[in-house]
This record gives sequence, structure tokens and C-alpha cells, in this order.
Amino acid sequence: MNTGEDSQSLRKIIEFTRLISIFILSIHFYICCYVAFKQWGFTVEITDRLISNIAKTGLFDNLITPKLAALLFLAISLLGVKGKKD
Repeated sequence: MNTGEDSQSLRKIIEFTRLISIFILSIHFYICCYVAFKQWGFTVEITDRLISNIAKTGLFDNLITPKLAALLFLAISLLGVKGKKD
């Protein structure tokens, strides 16, 4: 049976996977453009430490891996979306 709570929790999971993909892409953008952010004065020591610890995971070692991970999470979020007839 499809209850309102089930569809609401599914929607929350879909939104969370989209948020994860946006988070991955934003960290990737920050790491790739770090010199520009530092020159503009948009860096803070605590975020630099946090990002460096996240970067040590190996996900951000090359340019293609974080993009593929974000694409994977977006594909997972699309699997949960149901089409509606008009």
C-alpha cells in the first residue's frame, strides 16, 4: 500500500541524494579553484582543514571521479521519481 508517509519519506531520500551530489560538486569546485578563492579572500582556516580531511578520502584525487560520483547520486535520485499523468 502506498501511504502518504511512504511517499513523503521517499521524497526526503531523493532530496538528500540530490543534496549529496551538490555537496560533492561544490567541494570539487572549491578544491579545483582554491587558488582563486584564496586570492579573493574567501578561505578560512577551519574550512581548509575540513576540506583537506575530506579530500584525503581519495574521491577528489583526479578530475573525473567526483563528477562521476555526483552523476551516480543524481541517477539514484532519478530512479525514485515517479512520472505523473496530466
